Amino acid sequence: MTTAMAQALSAALLHFVWQGLLVAFLLWVALFGLRKRSANSRYLASCMALAVLAVLPAITAYVLYTGPAPARAGLVLNAIVPQGVAAAARGAVPARDWLAAWQSWAVPAWSLGVLLFSIRLAWGCRQVSSLRRRGSPAEAPVVAIVATLGARLGLARPVRVLMTAVADGPSVVGWIRPAILLPSATFLGLTPEQLEAVLAHELAHIRRHDYLVNVLQILAETLLFYHPAVWWISARIRRERELCCDDLAVSSCGDALCYARALTKIERLRMMAPGMAMASTGGPLLYRIQRLIGVKTQECGPSKLPGILALCLGLACFAINVHWARGQAQEEPKTAFSFTVRGPGQGRDGAGVSVDLGTAAVLHRTSVEYPWPAIEKGIEGTVTVEATLDAAGAVGDARVLSGPLELRRAALQSVFEWHFLPDVAGSTRQVSVNFQLAAARRRQAEEAAGTVDDLHKEQLEQVKVFMNDLAQSREEKEQLERRLVERREELDRLQGALARQQDPAVLNELKGRLNELRTMTQELEQQRAALAESNSPSGNRRLVRIDAVGLSDQVREALFSRLTVHLGDTLSPESMESIGAAIRKFDEHFEWKWLQLEDGQVALRIIAPNSGRVFLFRQ
Repeated sequence: MTTAMAQALSAALLHFVWQGLLVAFLLWVALFGLRKRSANSRYLASCMALAVLAVLPAITAYVLYTGPAPARAGLVLNAIVPQGVAAAARGAVPARDWLAAWQSWAVPAWSLGVLLFSIRLAWGCRQVSSLRRRGSPAEAPVVAIVATLGARLGLARPVRVLMTAVADGPSVVGWIRPAILLPSATFLGLTPEQLEAVLAHELAHIRRHDYLVNVLQILAETLLFYHPAVWWISARIRRERELCCDDLAVSSCGDALCYARALTKIERLRMMAPGMAMASTGGPLLYRIQRLIGVKTQECGPSKLPGILALCLGLACFAINVHWARGQAQEEPKTAFSFTVRGPGQGRDGAGVSVDLGTAAVLHRTSVEYPWPAIEKGIEGTVTVEATLDAAGAVGDARVLSGPLELRRAALQSVFEWHFLPDVAGSTRQVSVNFQLAAARRRQAEEAAGTVDDLHKEQLEQVKVFMNDLAQSREEKEQLERRLVERREELDRLQGALARQQDPAVLNELKGRLNELRTMTQELEQQRAALAESNSPSGNRRLVRIDAVGLSDQVREALFSRLTVHLGDTLSPESMESIGAAIRKFDEHFEWKWLQLEDGQVALRIIAPNSGRVFLFRQ
């Protein structure tokens, strides 16, 4: 098998062996119980059984393809173990080579059979088309009889009657535009009453849409050709169909003996009718004639031999399939000992992910992460991967055997980085990676709650630092203002004293003191301006952190590629405004905040709507 779908299909074809026998046995029991009921009740039961057979392989293949692979418990070798021990563990697994060989050849053999039977179907359609083309319209009296019988049977659409020299008996072809084919020799041996009874039988086929059912039967026989139960049930449908039409023909004409004589005469002219046509002489003719004239027959129901054989074969195949399923599940390997070795080789997998190595011995492996898009879509299941090893135990090739498409890439990428216990080059190991949605969401909720708590505490600390810085800045500003007032008052006093002073020595001393005070005043004003600028939100800031709340990895990377900002960049008011515009352009529902940190640094926090996860990017 090259794909997981083909593997599921081959397994479904093998499972159909016992499923078909079981359905055939149940139908045999039902027909035995309905042996004294009407032919129509047995016909409906047979059609229902064939419909069940037709859908069983599709349902089985779907379940096998989409369902999680059975978890295999038992030996788990996650650390370095001796080569002999690992080989003994591998040899303890029950051999299923013959079942694997059957499964590997099931789809190719089935495809070849379907092709051959499709050719048979196409040949039958060609024969029917040829009969219609060669036919000529019947004479007016025959058309009038058909119209009268059609009205009596409740047919709303007209039915063509074609005379042909090729067909060996009366038959019906077509469903949308039905036509009755009458051999020319029919008029030579039948009385008008017998001809009317035969035509009533053919019209009964049209009324019951038997041609369509017959086409569906042939399609089922083509697809499920390899199972005898399909052919047996299909034969029962054709048999009961003829009996149903016999009943309608007799009820329409009213003379069972006349109709029985007509069947006898037609059989003498008959050789073989096309499989796609509905003929009056189908089914066991002797039984039909005896049934029409009221002779008691030995045919009381389906024979017991097919039922007994179906029951025995069904039980045998069911036991084989149960053994196969148990072998695949490997719930308890048959070993003389069991042990579990765990070591540093086992990676810590993501939330909701568990790895089943089966009997494989892994030296070390990388962790498997649950893809966030799959969590958002509610996808879970088991991915089964087959790894091909080289002589050193490294994975040279790997392929996915089954599992949801959205989870395959994560499992396959991780397996390529694994290192198994060295073995013969080309040997394979099969591992299963289980993705459990509930566990993933539960752990993510816990991590998100813890992260939110950390962020809340961090915000409180930031608020405390900011308030302390603000109080300190206010105190420094008040001190500067007081010192400036004192210096200005002292300047005023010195200028007044300088104006009144006449002594040159004192005057020079006052001028020196005045220049010193002016210098100190200028320094204080510069300090006040610097303090005001540091407390102003419009000043330049250095970006030291970006918090992304509720964004997946893919969305986060796409958003950051449009921001054109990096950690450590100095942001101006204009650049901060352009960053906000870029976020708003990316998604108008996103929110963002600028957090002012100590030493003039800032942090950007981007929040997605209905966020539940937090990613922190620090300097």
